[in-house]
Amino acid sequence: MKKIIVLSFVILSLRSVAQEPAKPKEFVGVLTLEDKYKDEKNWTEKEQGIVGEHFQRLVRMKKEGIVVLAGRTDLPTSDPNMMGLVIFYAKDDQEALSFMMNDPAVKNNIMKAKVFPYGIAINKCD
Repeated sequence: MKKIIVLSFVILSLRSVAQEPAKPKEFVGVLTLEDKYKDEKNWTEKEQGIVGEHFQRLVRMKKEGIVVLAGRTDLPTSDPNMMGLVIFYAKDDQEALSFMMNDPAVKNNIMKAKVFPYGIAINKCD
């Protein structure tokens, strides 16, 4: 009987020591245009191509299970309320910030990014 109790204790101890992978956290990234690009006259094929890369990256990240959704307000670029949102998963604040700062549109100074911890309360897919 003592052996069973000791064995049970050892198994329970090992289970508590074994670390489960950290569950990814949810974040929301808010993208706004740099002031220069609020005027459509300042857009060239180069900037449009970079924003195309930005979009393709989000599509890839959605397929990889990192991005939950992405979109933008349906407002003119000159509207001060125009912004894009990306809800995504990351292991921590640093990884979330890195995800947003490595966006092609952010790296090329077309967009500015802010990142906030987020919690999805209601999901259309549930």
